[in-house]
Amino acid sequence: MIKHYFFCVLFGTALLPAYGQNVADYYRAPDRGHQYNRLLTRYGGPHIHDRWYVSLDGFVRTDRAHMNNSINGLIESDLVAKAGVGAVIGWSYRERWAVEGGYARMPIHTQVSIRNGSSPLVYRYTNGRDAFVLRGKRLLLSTSKPWLRSGFWLSGGLWLVPNGGQSEGRFSLLGYRYKGRNEASDTLRLVSQTRTGSRMTSMAELGAEYNVRLSDNIDLGFSVRKFWGLASSITTDVNYSVNRTLMQQAQLQGTGTGMSYGVTLRYTYAIRRNFPNALEVRGKRH
Repeated sequence: MIKHYFFCVLFGTALLPAYGQNVADYYRAPDRGHQYNRLLTRYGGPHIHDRWYVSLDGFVRTDRAHMNNSINGLIESDLVAKAGVGAVIGWSYRERWAVEGGYARMPIHTQVSIRNGSSPLVYRYTNGRDAFVLRGKRLLLSTSKPWLRSGFWLSGGLWLVPNGGQSEGRFSLLGYRYKGRNEASDTLRLVSQTRTGSRMTSMAELGAEYNVRLSDNIDLGFSVRKFWGLASSITTDVNYSVNRTLMQQAQLQGTGTGMSYGVTLRYTYAIRRNFPNALEVRGKRH
């Protein structure tokens, strides 16, 4: 009787862990969602048919207005560096081609420096600061072959710059020049007028980018771009006169010609793939 009772106690003790665990736990499939996403990020590049994305660009842009006369070295056109920001929406095809369009807050400048001893006088003017771009891109070199997770891209685009034909500012400077003790002084006057263009202007762009895939939906990019202004967006006219007689004229034309250096954060919100499941990426089926 004692042996039978002892056997029942041992048997019941052995069954306690089994009651503590649901029967369905023995047959629960492992969660492969995280593993699936890792496979897509690592091996899914060649199997992506197309993707839609949005991106935010931050950059530093430089430009210098073209000047046709320095008035005997009296004035100069300065290089201007200014931070800007933009946003685009884009579509890529098979991770090798892309087209995107968007908006940037990107001013075009004229900046005049007037020699005045050791401390020149500086006057800076800008256009309306708005610009719209349509850009095409091509993957040149993948640095993660054959998965196309990162690589170098070549881009080319066209920018449209609206202009309002408005006056942006003016300056007027007065000075005197003495020829001799018994001679009257000459009155020197330097006057400027700045206006934006009355029509929409454009810029051409050629750029290089390096993009890195951080996840299946997020990319980080670094870009260098060259701009060529095709027409003047903002113009500064400077007149130099002596004793109210016009002696020389100069004109600064801000076309937007310059460079930009930027960082891009891109988010993919729609992806279409060419394979039914992630296991086919590695050529293994079970």
